Amino acid sequence: MTLSRLVLLALAAALCFQLATGVRLPSAAALRASSNGKGKDGYVNERPIIGILTQPGDPAPKGYSYIAASYIKWVEAAGARVIPIMYDMTEQELQDRFATINGLLLPGGGADLRPGHMFYDTAARLVELAVAANDKGDYFPVHGTCLGLETLSIIISGNTSILSEMDAEDAPAPLLYTQEAQHSPFLNALPPHIVTNLQNQALAMENHMHGVLMTSYEEPANRRLKDFFKVLSLSLARDGLPYISTMEARKYPITATQWHPEKNAFEWVTSLHIPHSPDAVEMTQEVANFFVSEARKNSHAARDALEESDMLIYNWKPEYTGRVTRGGEEQDFEQTYIFGPPDNRLAGRKQQQQQQEGCWWRRQMAKLLAALQA
Repeated sequence: MTLSRLVLLALAAALCFQLATGVRLPSAAALRASSNGKGKDGYVNERPIIGILTQPGDPAPKGYSYIAASYIKWVEAAGARVIPIMYDMTEQELQDRFATINGLLLPGGGADLRPGHMFYDTAARLVELAVAANDKGDYFPVHGTCLGLETLSIIISGNTSILSEMDAEDAPAPLLYTQEAQHSPFLNALPPHIVTNLQNQALAMENHMHGVLMTSYEEPANRRLKDFFKVLSLSLARDGLPYISTMEARKYPITATQWHPEKNAFEWVTSLHIPHSPDAVEMTQEVANFFVSEARKNSHAARDALEESDMLIYNWKPEYTGRVTRGGEEQDFEQTYIFGPPDNRLAGRKQQQQQQEGCWWRRQMAKLLAALQA
């Protein structure tokens, strides 16, 4: 047997050993540390990942959950990847996800916002982890959109009755800035003309039936909300009722908008009057850039490349839910990612891993046999 064939057989044996022993790739954190050598001071994460919380309800079947694809596209457009966080995950699964992501997005929707309901409880736990991380010097940003703002308001205030009904569905509106807006890290990070356009044009896509009134924010019973968040802007419902449309935490990298920055560029249903002007689309991009730039300050990472790959959104395919009318409140998504219940996800992941490992092994053996026959 020639020396070259002996070398190839040795390589094959090494590959078999790697598969049998579960030897894994270097961690993403180690790869980054070796490439840029930066610590917390001046650290820039060039591979940021945003966690997005799923929720039950239409357009997902009963027992399933979903994320509108526009949120994922919005994050990806700013240079980040996405890991879905299923609302029905266990505590250990949540902690594993949190240790991997660099920021958290609480999206809009229609989930139940009462303690004891799994979506709310999971969102509250993730916010608790984010606040605790920041308190320890682990910079971790959170953004809430529409239902996300409402969720944060209830979690922080501890008042499940803080939301008021209002007529603000399909109602794009200009932002009415407060005095706090002048010193806002969020707004000051945006190009000045974007801030001006949001004030002078109805670019902010409002699409909600509930919200937080300024009078509720000022109530002594909701003092915790006021101590935690400052109000950056108000908007007006159709009847002229002012409600909070933009908030920012006083001491944490946590922002919330009652309006949808993701819809302008990525949702196209004709039943809604979503602003699609160049100014509106530019605003979408700049707000995404801000959120992802915050996530770049965080250094969380998966334990290795395989764990990261197993979590990423690329393991799922979006459905074209905007093609036909589906009953229910959330029928206005062009594309939607649907996630099965825990047992379904586990079985699907095992099957996918087996297929991937089988394909990889067959490719390696084919290459080896071709080399031996040469």
